Amino acid sequence: MASTTRVNPLIDLLEADKPIFCLWANYYGVGTDYQAAVAIQANPDYDFILYDLEHQPYNLDQLRQFLQDLLDPATIEKRGRRAIKPVIPRLPAAGRELNQWVIKQVLDTGVAGLMFPHIETAQEALHAVAAARYAQRPGAADYEPEGLRGYSPAVPARYWGLKMFEYEAQSDIWGLDPDGNLLLIFIIESYRGVANVREIAKALTDAGVKAVLWAGGGDLALSYGEPVYGGDAPRTQAGMDAILAAGKEFGLPVGMNGYLNVESDFDKGARAYFTVGPAALAVPPLSAETRKAVGR
Repeated sequence: MASTTRVNPLIDLLEADKPIFCLWANYYGVGTDYQAAVAIQANPDYDFILYDLEHQPYNLDQLRQFLQDLLDPATIEKRGRRAIKPVIPRLPAAGRELNQWVIKQVLDTGVAGLMFPHIETAQEALHAVAAARYAQRPGAADYEPEGLRGYSPAVPARYWGLKMFEYEAQSDIWGLDPDGNLLLIFIIESYRGVANVREIAKALTDAGVKAVLWAGGGDLALSYGEPVYGGDAPRTQAGMDAILAAGKEFGLPVGMNGYLNVESDFDKGARAYFTVGPAALAVPPLSAETRKAVGR
């Protein structure tokens, strides 16, 4: 059990085996201006925000401004800092690039985690984990995977509402540390990733890491040469089922694109769902009945 109150409420929900719901920002019509931030923060149907940096320009000044615009003084006074929706950016670099500097720079804005596109091997996933955590003290039980993140916690600590040393202690990866608040999401979105998904899930679990395996149906369909989001795509569906099965076997939550089969996907291990598109700001992502059916 964590010894402190978590900054990241998503982890509490996932540890309680509850689903989490998110909205994309900076993507498909949902902007990053002040009005968008206010509207998303005020909508109780979304637990967190996925912020796209993969298909949009890599602009950290814009991300920092968006993070600041989410901060609602009245909400914080009434419900505390945890009531501000966590932001998890999707990174521009694919897993096979074994990137470190982008991971470091994005975390230093104060985000609550990271989404890694195109993860295809256990090595790529474990490298992402190492790059996202500070080095631990020699001899620590959770020393491995050895942290590679450079140390500059002043800005993210301020955004989290913590002192620098508190941020250092609480910004480890979920699962590796009982006080860890960073949620990592690994997108499995190619036939290579599906072929290795069980190995990826096992390697993460063996390392003590808790993370979301995201079933990326669009790129997965392309890799199989099947229609994207429409038409007959049996290999894509089999790949999605393999990701769900790996998550369930190793106790890792799985993320899904959209809400077409919420209840059946939930039974298979899905615990994270997203909404995309400008209409999403004004309407709930699911009916109250469906949300209740999956424990929310």
